[in-house]
Amino acid sequence: MQHIVCVSNMSLILIVHIILFEIMFFIKSILLSNKLKISIRGKNKEAITSIVLFFITISVTILSSIFEKLHNVFYPISFFSNPLFNVIGICLLVLNILISCLALINMKESWRIGVKEEEKTELITTGIFGLSRNPYFLSYIVLFIAYILLVSNVAVIIFSILSIISIHKMILKEELFLESLHGNKYLDYKGKVARYFLI
Repeated sequence: MQHIVCVSNMSLILIVHIILFEIMFFIKSILLSNKLKISIRGKNKEAITSIVLFFITISVTILSSIFEKLHNVFYPISFFSNPLFNVIGICLLVLNILISCLALINMKESWRIGVKEEEKTELITTGIFGLSRNPYFLSYIVLFIAYILLVSNVAVIIFSILSIISIHKMILKEELFLESLHGNKYLDYKGKVARYFLI
């Protein structure tokens, strides 16, 4: 009975978190798109792949947390059943919200969903971008690590890892674009600030 209550509480935490995370994303998207009078979504395979994988990963994670039978079908990993991992996972969800919120604020009008090669945007290097060149993408990676710790089954782990790889590929594409757009200014920034946090 206690296990069922824990699963229910975890499901609620995951659902409330993802709603808050997505609300921030959509508010920023709508406000910026309306202000600039253009679409801020890039149309490239890296962005589309990441969005699809993100949706699958969220769905598998939340459904696994709600339905214990489904969680069991996806082969739970007993190593992560230690309550300490739950505490770390919840702290990572909070960190995800903090990082993504700061990134959305600091990006101002330069924020785009994927790379839009036909547009010239300002290079942002201050605020949280002084600690990470890709804080918003970093927030996703933090999210997927949290999912692995909180709902640890084989499916969640596989889709989380695939999502992280997809995000990394999107970052590499964006770096090439920013280098071509900003030249030495971006190379100098790249030399001073890590891609993620320390690396």
